[in-house]
Amino acid sequence: MPAPLAAARTAPVHPVEPPTGTSWLVRRPRRSTLVSFEVFPPRPTADPDTVWRSIDAMAQAGPDFFSVTHGHSGAPGVTREALRHLRRTTNTPVMAHFTCGGTDRAGLESAVEQLLDDGVRDLLALRGDPPLGGAEWVTPPGGLNRASDLVRLVRDAERRRFGDGFRPGTRPLSVSVACYPSPARGRDFEADLASLWDKQEAGADYAITQVLYEPEDYARFLERARSEGIHIPVVAGLMPLTDPRRLRRMTEITGVSVPRRLTDFLAADSPEDMRHRGIAATLSLIDDLLDLGCAGFHLYTFNRPEAALTILEHLRVRDAAREYRGRSPAV
Repeated sequence: MPAPLAAARTAPVHPVEPPTGTSWLVRRPRRSTLVSFEVFPPRPTADPDTVWRSIDAMAQAGPDFFSVTHGHSGAPGVTREALRHLRRTTNTPVMAHFTCGGTDRAGLESAVEQLLDDGVRDLLALRGDPPLGGAEWVTPPGGLNRASDLVRLVRDAERRRFGDGFRPGTRPLSVSVACYPSPARGRDFEADLASLWDKQEAGADYAITQVLYEPEDYARFLERARSEGIHIPVVAGLMPLTDPRRLRRMTEITGVSVPRRLTDFLAADSPEDMRHRGIAATLSLIDDLLDLGCAGFHLYTFNRPEAALTILEHLRVRDAAREYRGRSPAV
């Protein structure tokens, strides 16, 4: 005799609540272009009041979500302070950067629990960079050395806190990861692709690219990823292309070269003209990426709101124009 239906259930039934996390924002059908901002807590040499005013100006513009990097001062709790500030002053989802560095597994588990206690439900799981002054990554004693292991650690914490049986897309925590479409000094394209597969299998919801300048790099990466069964959405990580000095600095940090045609285009007679050209170049790149089906855009703001807010305003106007013409959703 067949078992009663209720007895056949193996997974707990969870209450249905409206999704609010970043993974839902990235995956849902949209009539507006998804734009998020990356910010970081005040540097030791910065005026903290100026930094907080800049962050508040971006918060008031209402991006889809924020991400908060680790603090640069080394002061305990500086990143948690920024996360708490944004959660207290805005309804915008706030994603915390979470890395393998500096502690063992028990320390990482404790750090996740602290973030959950603060109400954080969105995390960007990263292996992390080598320590200051170091050329190579060094695994902390008793720690982790792969972002995929960090994703699993977060999912384990999720099960302990909220239970099991959630479907992907309805989980209490949203976990994003990094990916690397552009050729870069010291990076291996095939290894990076395999790493993204591992992060997806560990439970990542979506990926954010390292800074990119060429839509062809995104297209090539996405084609290979999809052909190998990597199905998670890929958000493009962009920086406003308004400051050649910052572009050069990003090359030093990431190893991703800036196209010569971009640096030539940014040559201008005045700072205002250069800014206009940089905004135009950024919007052109966004248009090309939208044509490729890009899932959205994550702007590395460097806590400078002017260009980021201008780009966001331009995209909102263009989204409204698309809607007026009866065009399909922007993303």
